[in-house]
Amino acid sequence: MKYVPADILDAAVALIDAQGIGVSTAKVAEAAGVSNGTLFNYFRTKQDLLDELYLHLKRDLAAAIGAIDAAVPVKDRARTIWDRWVAWGIDAPARHRVVLMLKGGGLVSDAAVDEAAALFAAVSDVLVAASEHGVVTDMQLPYLAAVVEVQLDLAVSSGLGPTERGVAFEMAWASITASPHVEAAAR
Repeated sequence: MKYVPADILDAAVALIDAQGIGVSTAKVAEAAGVSNGTLFNYFRTKQDLLDELYLHLKRDLAAAIGAIDAAVPVKDRARTIWDRWVAWGIDAPARHRVVLMLKGGGLVSDAAVDEAAALFAAVSDVLVAASEHGVVTDMQLPYLAAVVEVQLDLAVSSGLGPTERGVAFEMAWASITASPHVEAAAR
C-alpha cells in the first residue's frame, strides 16, 4: 500500500520547484495520482499543505545532518554540519529550492517555522557553544545563524565541489568568528 501523504508532498516539491508557489492543489493531486478530495483529506487547506511540506523538507535536512558529537571542538562540529547541509542541498536541489521559496516567501506559518527550528537544536547548540567560549563575534545569535544560513544556501546553489565547500566553510567561519583585528578596531 502506498503512503499517500508522502506522494502528495513529493509531487508538491516537483511542481513548486518547476512552476512556483502558485501551483494549484488540483495539479499537485493529479501529479500525486490522487483526487483533489483525497489531498484535502490529508491537508485541509493549501496552507496546511505548505506547512507540512516545509516541515517534511526540514525533517529530511535534519536527518541528513544527523547527530553531532558534542565532544569534538566547536569548529569541527560546525564543519560537520556545513558539509552535511551542503551535501543534502546539492543532492536534493529541488528540495533545497522549495525550502527557500517557502521560507523566503513567508509562506509558512509561524508555528511551522518554530517546529522546524526545534529540529535543529543540535545545530543551534553549536552556535551557543561557540558564543559561550568566545569563538564567535559578540552579536545576537539569530543574526549569526542567518549569516551562516545565507552562506550555506549560496554554497548549495553554486553547486560547490568538495574542495570549494571547504574554502566556503572557512569563509563562513571567518565571517562570524571573533578576530583580534576586529576587536582592536572597535576600541
